[in-house]
Amino acid sequence: MSRWLVATMTSVLFIALVIAVTGFEALLANVEVIAQTDATPYLGPAMVIGGAVVVFVATGLGIREGNPGVTGLVAAATTYLVMLGVGAVGYALIRRDVTELLVFPAGYALGPFVVGSVVVAILVVVGAIALARRQTTPSH
Repeated sequence: MSRWLVATMTSVLFIALVIAVTGFEALLANVEVIAQTDATPYLGPAMVIGGAVVVFVATGLGIREGNPGVTGLVAAATTYLVMLGVGAVGYALIRRDVTELLVFPAGYALGPFVVGSVVVAILVVVGAIALARRQTTPSH
């Protein structure tokens, strides 16, 4: 199977799992994904799409070479930064306030939405790379 097909399926799995995890977080903990009432309904999905792009690239490049654990950690750290960056830029544009570039990430850095997405990212990237490599190795 093509490594880019595996990367695409991993990105779709990432999006689906983030939706499920944030749904359960919102249901069980009674927490909003994006607490700002003036944020558009597209801010959270834009952050997830940014994370999915990171998962796609990390999986596609990680299948070929490298340690799956290290690739997963790099993907998780990059997903964290990209999600906070997309959220900060998006909310700063909505509010037309440059200070939101610092305030928004500070409020969501340890929030369940971003942290849950990072956990999902590391799991799906490591799992996809390990499974793809196992599938490509010849069996005896």
